[in-house]
Amino acid sequence: MNLTELSTVLTKLYNTLGNRYLTKNFITEPYEFDVKVRYDRDDQIADYIIDVYSNPPIPDTFRYKPEIRKEKTSDGIHISVLKTEFKKMYGYVETHQTRKTSIRVQFINIRKN
Repeated sequence: MNLTELSTVLTKLYNTLGNRYLTKNFITEPYEFDVKVRYDRDDQIADYIIDVYSNPPIPDTFRYKPEIRKEKTSDGIHISVLKTEFKKMYGYVETHQTRKTSIRVQFINIRKN
């Protein structure tokens, strides 16, 4: 799958599964995501970077819904946890044979709480 196709598929995936994860667990409304995957072999962390644009801008922290919070030891999550969740979702798209070995998710539009 080329990077343009991968970007389109991840946009759809994050708009469905990503929003489902967010609205099920946190006090938030759905976001409109647009994804651009790019290759940067000079990047020190990963060769493939998944740039996630959001409308509205995504906050840097999320608060759990009251019913979820009862089961957790914290009030919410930092955006780094969300990046990990979105990176896991990438595994639904890329098969084992074509999986990019080094990927990173970064949110472009971040609103400081």
